[in-house]
Amino acid sequence: MKVGILGPRGTYSEIAARNHFGEKVDISPYPLITDVSEAVEKREVQFGVVPVESLREGSIGETLDALAWKDVKVNAEIVLKITHHLLGTEETEFDEIKQVLSHPQAIAQCREFLRRNLPDAELISVTSTAKAAKQISKDGKHYLAAIGSRGLADLYNLKIIEENIQGGKEDETRFFSLAKKDNEPTGEDKTSIVFYTKEDRPGILSEILQGFAKRDINLTKIESRPSKEALGDYLFFIDFEGHRKEPSVRKALEKIKSKVATLKIIGSYPKIY
Repeated sequence: MKVGILGPRGTYSEIAARNHFGEKVDISPYPLITDVSEAVEKREVQFGVVPVESLREGSIGETLDALAWKDVKVNAEIVLKITHHLLGTEETEFDEIKQVLSHPQAIAQCREFLRRNLPDAELISVTSTAKAAKQISKDGKHYLAAIGSRGLADLYNLKIIEENIQGGKEDETRFFSLAKKDNEPTGEDKTSIVFYTKEDRPGILSEILQGFAKRDINLTKIESRPSKEALGDYLFFIDFEGHRKEPSVRKALEKIKSKVATLKIIGSYPKIY
């Protein structure tokens, strides 16, 4: 079984993939979340694991865009506890750090630590925590640091300068397993959809949501994302309890379809929280 992940090796996406599929799974790293979804779409890999939402910073836009526009389905959700550490080479000293590299989400999750302890450091965004660790390991400069996991420190021969810099309790990140097909009903499921109303009139979103309320379908998430067609034009993403094959869910989706310009069922998958 081949599984695509946001690379390089050692990312939280790889940890999530191995937790879900097993340690012996064949991992294929890709540089961008979009690349992972395209690999699934083109059947280069059977599954792709990508981050979709973090406890502290919310949804990841690149993943939502892939779910909306790529021909892929969600067949599982994975939740991973995230602990960030400040990493450096053996020569790195805390008071000499001038640049900190990491994924934008990791930087945001550690902003309070960085603001208090490294207020003058330049924060540099890269495509993954693993890329940040790999880069500072390769460069070997004493003034560079990265934010990442303990596993990355081991993988790229880095030392942990400061532990648990995310502040407060452990963060959690939700990942989606992407595939060409979603999952069959288990009795404890979630479904994710995205729709575009096109018609801009008062009450249209309320009418759509009432279709769920009338059938006692519990919504677990709703958010908007720019459609990229025009300013003020939005796609709406909804997660709710139930499987697309359940009669009540099927009727709700039929009602929504009659009121929107486009509707995509992103997938039904086992609920884990």
